[in-house]
Parts: sequence; structure tokens; C-alpha cells
Amino acid sequence: MSTEPGTTPPEPDPYAVASRGEEIQLPSWMTGADADVPLTRAERFRMVWSRQRGKRHVAFVVVLALVLIGGTAVLGRVTVDRVRSGTAAASAEASPSPAPLSQVGEPRDLFVGTAGADFAVGEAGIVLPPATAQPPFTAREVAAALTQVRAALVQARLALSMRVGDAEPFLALLAPDSRTRLRRHFDDQSFVHYATRIDSQADVDEIRVRGETSYEVFTAEDGEPSLRITTKYVWMYAFDIPRTTPGPAGIASIRDQVVWEIFQPEDLPATQRGLWLISAKSSTNNVNCSRLAEGFFVVEPWMGGPGSFKPC
Repeated sequence: MSTEPGTTPPEPDPYAVASRGEEIQLPSWMTGADADVPLTRAERFRMVWSRQRGKRHVAFVVVLALVLIGGTAVLGRVTVDRVRSGTAAASAEASPSPAPLSQVGEPRDLFVGTAGADFAVGEAGIVLPPATAQPPFTAREVAAALTQVRAALVQARLALSMRVGDAEPFLALLAPDSRTRLRRHFDDQSFVHYATRIDSQADVDEIRVRGETSYEVFTAEDGEPSLRITTKYVWMYAFDIPRTTPGPAGIASIRDQVVWEIFQPEDLPATQRGLWLISAKSSTNNVNCSRLAEGFFVVEPWMGGPGSFKPC
């Protein structure tokens, strides 16, 4: 179709289709005609990167997991080392006071919560009063008599020899006639009122003591004066007990009152000169009564409840 000069050519018909004999032209990307066109370096890099993207994601996740696991292990190791070093430092700084050992080997003060918590240990609990003249006894004679009584108390209640059954060191401190009379007490077990013998199967960790000593001049019916010394003491023995047993259950105690006497040596036979034990009485707490009747001072086995602390 031709147009006249000066006229506008007609717009192509948007709905026109190819005629039957006319070849349809497809774009090159549909026909693959441009497949032979070589790719640039940038296009090849993008293609490879796109194909490997999934594998890279998996590798990244694995590497991240390994880093996290390794970091946790290192942090845990550092924390454990710090805890151990801190514990060791605290242990090195601590210096607890010695205390009785239980059967499991751990230190424990059995006297906590008992009257004995404030008692002195051993001989330190035997405190003598000042010695003053008691006519006809001089202050020096009174002091000497008090010293003899203190030595007798130590041998009777604290010394290992008496605790294991050897009474001779104690008896040697008495006047010969008094020694002979008291030796019979160790045959009938009446010595328990003034001396302590412990069963060989028992183990005492510590003994605590509190009491008082007093003295006065006594005149007998025949007019003979003597210096009478009265001792009143509580002796508390801490026995080795199982860790599961309450501490106070391991404490056996005895309260005694003993009267001692010394005469002036003038006009006395040699066998009567020295210290005499005149009388003794006692009461116990938390002691095995059947063993005490046999002459052995042993803590009562813990059975639970207040019944275990009945006196004999």
C-alpha cells in the first residue's frame, strides 16, 4: 500500500497475525540460536557461584558448629581451672584449730552445745585456791598439801596410767597406810568414785575439767588437828564416736566430791605420814552403767532420745 505525500502512514494492526504461508520468527533464547555465543569471565563466575551455593551453605554451618563446640570446651576448661585454683587457695589459707577426730577422720568438737564447751582442757581445769596459814598449819604447809592433792587428782582422773588400769602411780602419792586401804578399792571397783579406768576398746579424745578446791582445819575427837581438803570437780570425757552420732552423745561425765586429809608429821608413825583419801562420792551422766559396775568408765551407746543420758 502506498501513501500520498503529506499524509501519515497507517499504524500497524496490533491484532494482525501471520498469514498461513508466512514463517513464524521465535526469539533466539527459545531456539537456542545464541547457545554457541561464548560466555564472558564474569558470566562464568556467576554461573559457578550459583551452582555451588547450596554446598557452601552446608559447609558454613558445619564450620560454625565446630567453632562453637571448640569455644565451649575451652571456656569450660578455663572455668574448671579457675574453680580448682580458687578452692586450693582457700584451702591453703584456712588453718582450723585442732579438734577431736571422729571415726571417719574428720575434725569435730563434741563439746559444742554442752556445758563442757567452756571448761578448761585437762590439768588446766584444776585450779587451786591461794594458800593461807591455818594454825597450826603454816601457809607453806597448806601450799604443799594443796600441791599433793592436785597431783593426786591428775593421776586419778587424767593420767593415762590410771585410764589403762595401772593404779600404782596414783597410790604412790598417798601415805603408806592409806595406800594399803585404797588398794582394796581396785578389787571391788569402788575406786570409780575418785579414779577413772577406761575400757581398752574405747578411745578418749579429750578431757575437760571444772571445779573447785577448799580447805579447813579439822580437829578429831582425840584432839589431833588435820588439814582437810575437799575437791568438787566435773570431769567430761569426749569419746571417739561415729560421725552420724550427735556430738553430745559422745560425752560421758562424772561429778565427784573427794575429801583428802593431811596430819602434822610430829609424833606420827612413818606409815601414816602423807596424804590420806578419807571419803569419795560421785554421780555420772551418759555412762554405760553395766560397764561402770565392772570398774570401766565408758560412754553409753547412742540409742536416740533423752533416755541415753540417764545417770547410773
